[in-house]
Amino acid sequence: MSGTPWPGCEQFYTAAELPGGLCPEHRVPPDPVAEENWFFRLSRYTGRIREALESGRVRIVPAARRNEVLTLLRDGLTDISVSRPAARAAGWGIPVPGDPGQVVYVWWDALANYLTALGYADRHRWWGPSGERVHVIGKGIVRFHAVHWLALLLSAGHELPTGILVHDYLTVDGAKLAKSAGNTVDPVELTTRYGTDAVRWWLLREPAPLGDTDFTVERLVRRADHDLANGLGNLVHRVLALAWRLRDGWIPETGVPPGRLGEVGAALPGTIDSALSDFDLRAATGALRAVVEEGNRWIEAERPWDPAAADRLDTVLGGLIAVLRLLTVELEPFLPSGAARLRDLLLAGDRVARPAPAFARLDSAR
Repeated sequence: MSGTPWPGCEQFYTAAELPGGLCPEHRVPPDPVAEENWFFRLSRYTGRIREALESGRVRIVPAARRNEVLTLLRDGLTDISVSRPAARAAGWGIPVPGDPGQVVYVWWDALANYLTALGYADRHRWWGPSGERVHVIGKGIVRFHAVHWLALLLSAGHELPTGILVHDYLTVDGAKLAKSAGNTVDPVELTTRYGTDAVRWWLLREPAPLGDTDFTVERLVRRADHDLANGLGNLVHRVLALAWRLRDGWIPETGVPPGRLGEVGAALPGTIDSALSDFDLRAATGALRAVVEEGNRWIEAERPWDPAAADRLDTVLGGLIAVLRLLTVELEPFLPSGAARLRDLLLAGDRVARPAPAFARLDSAR
């Protein structure tokens, strides 16, 4: 075959796929080569892959990525190389059966690992006809996972994945994070300095479902302080302080409060479930933030510290603690350690704990 592979991608490109003659991922000119390889008849599976995507049997999220793949299928698939000359690969790779002069193309080998790494003979335990099988991939490798991988599975007679979630890139100063670019961010260093809650929360709240997201430490700190320390943490501290000042820490179990706060609280689990079914982590965590904001508004409206509110004090405090306990449960999958601290403060028998910061402000830790 002849083509223009770029070693950083280990991918063959046609001229039409090289904007300005450069690799779209690494923005460098690829290397032209000519070699004889074994091919897979990818064109044979065009119609079956299209049917799987158009019927929703395999769901690609977000919709813009699904449309990109359908456009590729409408243009027609061409057969692809699944081997490389062993000499060019410097002996690295799995030998092609019956042809020791060839090794299996690295991407073909990588895709097969989804089954072989599970224990191929026992694959049905994980890759069976029921349940969900979702791939989480970066936008630069959609073709391999949404076209080549589906064709490989169809050829072998195996079940297809049920979903493919395609995420865009984290960038620094507009450039994709990459070791080769020298702009990596050390997550261990970040968590050591700012804690796992802050790093997890930024990754949940900031990246959009579609489009690259630029990372800075300033944005991480600002998001954690705004949503966690000044938002949820402040609401918890206010409620605990009121409980000890007005009821010696005792909170009546009056259930979900009336009005708007009760409505958004009751809807929270379903709102989060719906967002997660669409793989929208930003919307799921945004729903948590919306309940916190409503809780702060409700305190200001009800003014439980006012002697004039004495007849409804138990309803207000009981409703607030019920909402905070609900937030604690719903927060746990996103911030396990933060939710554990909230449980210690809010779920201490018939009394709440003394007021204490649930989330520290980070602007002073920089």
